[in-house]
Amino acid sequence: MTTILDFIKITRIEGVTSYCLVSKDGRRMAGNDDYTDGFYKDLGRIAKQSAETTKERPLAPPTCFSVRGDSTSLLVIPVGGYTLGITTAPETPEGKLIDDVLAFLHRIRHQHTVSQKS
Repeated sequence: MTTILDFIKITRIEGVTSYCLVSKDGRRMAGNDDYTDGFYKDLGRIAKQSAETTKERPLAPPTCFSVRGDSTSLLVIPVGGYTLGITTAPETPEGKLIDDVLAFLHRIRHQHTVSQKS
């Protein structure tokens, strides 16, 4: 099973400025940031809405979405019952970063699946 500690390594991905993992109720579970409680609650609200949308509609939820600003950009990625928020510099190319983050998430999930079978 993937643990909160596995997410610490996400900062090794080129382009990741900071990250936070929040539960559906907005509680900060992991991260290397100093955002306000409101930020965590907003990410939690996104996670909750994503989970509700998935139940209500037969379509798959988006893998991620982004909000680009003048001084920073935010990637929002649903991860099970949680939401992962990643901040980047606005000039960071999103395509490669998204691919790298999704590959990272797949690796940590697969790593624990393999170790549980051993």
